[in-house]
Amino acid sequence: MKYKKFIPITLLTLGALLILLPIFWTFTTSFKTPPEITKVPPTILPDSFANVSNYTQVFTQLKFGRLLLNTFLMCLVVVVCSLIFASLAGYGFAKFTFIGKEYFFYGIVAILMIPFQSVAVPLFHWMDRLGLIDTFPGLVLPLLVSAFGVLLMREAFSTIPNDYIDAARIDGCSELRIFWSIALPMVRPSLAALAIIKFMWTWNEFFWPLLVITTPSKGVVTLGLASLSNMYFRQYWLITAAAVLSVLPLFVMFIFLRKWMVMALTEAGLKG
Repeated sequence: MKYKKFIPITLLTLGALLILLPIFWTFTTSFKTPPEITKVPPTILPDSFANVSNYTQVFTQLKFGRLLLNTFLMCLVVVVCSLIFASLAGYGFAKFTFIGKEYFFYGIVAILMIPFQSVAVPLFHWMDRLGLIDTFPGLVLPLLVSAFGVLLMREAFSTIPNDYIDAARIDGCSELRIFWSIALPMVRPSLAALAIIKFMWTWNEFFWPLLVITTPSKGVVTLGLASLSNMYFRQYWLITAAAVLSVLPLFVMFIFLRKWMVMALTEAGLKG
């Protein structure tokens, strides 16, 4: 029995080390000076963890505080709107019958197979015609509706027995009241799962902000990270510091919500 446990534990430990080592290396490198980074042979630990000049330079050179605020506002708007649209659409597909219902749903599923890059040019022209290039609405508008969210919420609402909804209709509840007071509370884990996934996706969004944002002060953290690297020169000491700062909000969110995150993602996966 001990031998059987030793093999999976060893494999899990090796896998964890492979995942954590680059993260640890990035963290320690963020405290190194340029000569320390280029030292041969390389060192894992910096000469001093008290050296925070890289972090202060990131905030002054990139105005990283502004980028973090822009990214957080983008995530907040996208998550809230995605929850509203996905829950309403998912409830409609799960509990209503209308002409073309299956075709509309298959169309939404088909959208999941289309890479965002293939529709980025038409979206860009649309935003340009509306005068939304280099604006916050132009940044968030194409991200507000999630086909994945509609699919997830449709599966979640499908698990609710129709008897609950029929009983509420007999009692005289409106459809909006049924949705808000009965159906929505029963799919809270799926809502939490969608919010978490959408927040992480939006936080790491790079391609669309790169297309529509031209003013550095209106950018997001991913654009700030990209600006530190070009084909001629890479400021690794600043890149690693900015990378740590960009991951920090997600890490803090995981620390405080880890139990809820695991529960939500597990239940949503079982329902799917």
